[in-house]
Amino acid sequence: MSGISLKNKNFIDGMRLFEEDRKVDPEFVIETLKEAIAKTYQKHIDAPEAMVRVSIEKNEMHVYHQLMVVDDETETFDETLDILLSEAVKINPEAKVGDLIEEEVDFNEIGRTSINVAKQMLKQRIKEYEKQRVYDEYKDKEYDLISGIIKTIEEKFILVDIKNTIGILLKSEQIPGETYREGQSIRCIIKEVSKNSKGSQVVLSRADAIFVKRLFEKEVPEIAQGLVEIKAIARDAGERTKMAVYSRNDDVDAIGACIGPRGSRVQAVIGEIKGEKVDVFEWNDDIGELVKNALAPAEVKACFYASEKTDPELTAEAIEEYDKYNKRPLVVIVDDDKLSVAIGKRGKNAKLAVKLTNRKIDIKTESEIEELGIDVDEEVMQFKADQIRIIKEREKKEFLKRQEEAVRRNAEFEEELAANDTGFDESVIEEMDLGKVDEVVAIKTDTKETVKEAVEETKPEETVPEKKEEVKTEEKTEEVKEEPKKKEPRKPLTPKTEYKSKFEDFADASKKEENKPETKRRRKKDDEDRRMRAEDLEKKEYDEKFKPVYSDEELEEIEAQEAEEAENSWINDDDIDFDEYEDYYEEN
Repeated sequence: MSGISLKNKNFIDGMRLFEEDRKVDPEFVIETLKEAIAKTYQKHIDAPEAMVRVSIEKNEMHVYHQLMVVDDETETFDETLDILLSEAVKINPEAKVGDLIEEEVDFNEIGRTSINVAKQMLKQRIKEYEKQRVYDEYKDKEYDLISGIIKTIEEKFILVDIKNTIGILLKSEQIPGETYREGQSIRCIIKEVSKNSKGSQVVLSRADAIFVKRLFEKEVPEIAQGLVEIKAIARDAGERTKMAVYSRNDDVDAIGACIGPRGSRVQAVIGEIKGEKVDVFEWNDDIGELVKNALAPAEVKACFYASEKTDPELTAEAIEEYDKYNKRPLVVIVDDDKLSVAIGKRGKNAKLAVKLTNRKIDIKTESEIEELGIDVDEEVMQFKADQIRIIKEREKKEFLKRQEEAVRRNAEFEEELAANDTGFDESVIEEMDLGKVDEVVAIKTDTKETVKEAVEETKPEETVPEKKEEVKTEEKTEEVKEEPKKKEPRKPLTPKTEYKSKFEDFADASKKEENKPETKRRRKKDDEDRRMRAEDLEKKEYDEKFKPVYSDEELEEIEAQEAEEAENSWINDDDIDFDEYEDYYEEN
């Protein structure tokens, strides 16, 4: 029995439409179609519990009615659910009781009415799929900045085409006085995403204060990098926005970063919100200083807590309740002629300050405070002392919170390290040279002097040498002396630049003169002094501080070499008359 062909051009076009235009996964459509066909057949045979299997093989859809094999003598037989064993054997000779026997259904028997039911079911399931898809896509994007194209403009709302759906921009979420046109590109924030029986709805906004905050985050790189933070923001759409900023880096000016070079950054934001005024000021943890900044351009003389004197409705119980959350109302004093500036046009300046600080603010003049008989200095002093206490408590809580976070991260790191630890193979220790290990441990646990001695033993050429006399003394005091290892003889040290005196030059020149008459050397009492002086000249270049330390064999070799050089030295030459150059050295 042939099934339903899926090669139909209309079916293929419909699948492409679902995939491209409505962004519906074709696999979902196929599975939904199978379910719809199964439900349709169950309704056709009036058996909601009947087992139906729909399969697609080689671009053809087949429908199978599954029946349970039961014994011929069973009393509870249902032809829509069961098949007798005697009948099942005719279809499958190996059939047994409890097996499932499938019979393919002729789709033409289902009827046109049942097909329409399947069609409506398919539409309903696809709508539910689209509704859930839109909700899942935009639910996590609330208060994100998004761009769209205006599709329809109505009196109370505007429909904006955003990615994969249509968003609605209500009249209350539009900037007052702003005009729109169809096809215009527009930027908004996603204010709300909801889901109801009619579908998912994405509500957009351009009047929310978060919209201005997102614009600054796009325009100011320091905010995106986390160097500058927008601590609080309040907005009266179309009129004014107040924004408190805070710098996490002492080298970065938070206000200057938001304004930008020649005001380019703040002007870009103002251009997007159609000329709305924007006040940017510095955040302060002291609520009194923050209120003064928020009420600009008005100049605040003093700020302190409200009491029963300033507000008769503020009872002791209400004050106690406010103090639990640090939300006690404030009183602000301004000059008599600056009251209107502090309140602002239609009270907007005061309302924005209340929104930004999240406190009730009562603005009073100096004359009103005098009439109430309030000691301003004492109130301000108590207010500042309380603010210092609050700030210290907040800092302590933040410190403890960071400490707990550090402990938690450390514990997670240790757990991860333990989970990844594959163990240590003790056989590796047996293969190591235990002598070297002990040597390393000894160096680590020894004092600085022991470390220095160990380094001197390993690198004698880099150590500070000791004097010969000290070396010899040590040799004499040693009672037990181990035989040193044989070393290759060192080359005799030569000075970096050979020293040659004028006396030597004259001596060499005297040897080259062939016709010079021979003169006998006259011995005097200071011959030994001259000999010692010549030896000092040879050794003058060597600094005692940089003499190397030699072994016993090296010392014996050096002494033998020096004896040989002394024996063959020109000092012992009898042909040289030292008296000839005596006057020269006495002059120099």
